[in-house]
Amino acid sequence: TPGSPAAQALTAQHYEWVCRSWRPDAQAYAALGQLYCDQGDFRDMYDGLHPSLAVFLAAAMAVYAQVRLQGPDQ
Repeated sequence: TPGSPAAQALTAQHYEWVCRSWRPDAQAYAALGQLYCDQGDFRDMYDGLHPSLAVFLAAAMAVYAQVRLQGPDQ
């Protein structure tokens, strides 16, 4: 599931990779996940790797944003 420890560990790696060029706050990181679903090229790329991966990734990013990126230091 998107909130599982394994999925969240991989999402943390994705967040760190994104932070190489930009440090999104919780809202922006969740919105990036939604972009992966809404924008056809991104969706096609992710879903080409595994069916419904874009939706799964967006959900995992939303969980990560809510759990790990909310707070006074973010």
